[in-house]
Amino acid sequence: MAAYPKVLIHRDLVPILAPDEHFAEKEGFALLVACSGQEAWNLIQRQQPNLAFIDIDQEELPGDECCRRVNSDPRLRAIPVVLIVPSGNQEALNRCLKARCSDILFKPLTRHLLLSSARRILGLTYRSFPRVEVRLTACYGSDPNRLQEGPISNLGPGGMFIHSASKLAIDQPLFVEFHLPNTVDPIRCQACVSWINSAENPVNPRLPTGFGLQFLSLRLPDLMALCNHIRQQSPAQAQEGTDPTVRRGRA
Repeated sequence: MAAYPKVLIHRDLVPILAPDEHFAEKEGFALLVACSGQEAWNLIQRQQPNLAFIDIDQEELPGDECCRRVNSDPRLRAIPVVLIVPSGNQEALNRCLKARCSDILFKPLTRHLLLSSARRILGLTYRSFPRVEVRLTACYGSDPNRLQEGPISNLGPGGMFIHSASKLAIDQPLFVEFHLPNTVDPIRCQACVSWINSAENPVNPRLPTGFGLQFLSLRLPDLMALCNHIRQQSPAQAQEGTDPTVRRGRA
């Protein structure tokens, strides 16, 4: 049996992910479920998961304290810890920053946001999400009021590849806007740069100069529209595993 990366979550996240018996096979990782902060810490010590999602206000042991314990243990400090905080809670955000967590997610959470964060940190491809070739244009940039245009080479529910000579960095956050055919309103979301195909050293010679984007904040109606668009394309166009890089979580 394949050894899937282990991801620790709190029990409150189980309904969001709605895992079934084929979850690991479809999504590329296995779940460890903790009912409290103390249980999360115990599981981290015993199982040494590849990634941990921990609520800042977990029972028995706060998430930021659990994160500090992970960072202080030489055996565990390489495990990325993502702390989950209520949106707009500055005090909780400050606690996360002091704990030196790998990333921060804000409530309310969605399945897509959780899986996107896990795949980005673990370097997993979207196994259940094919990409299709498209001839569309995206607007992107760090400032939502100053976006530049670039042609989209392929598109999927998890992200897209944009043909561009822009000098960007891995993990750089961007705002993205694009139209699907036969739709009135554009899709707008936040994304991050997941890989770069440079002219000097192309990772994928079949693709032009540009970069792969990972969607981080798709609304459910936009995600459904993307899935419907992909289903309408020829199955022969579907490209599994378009993002060729494998990246490890940061300590």
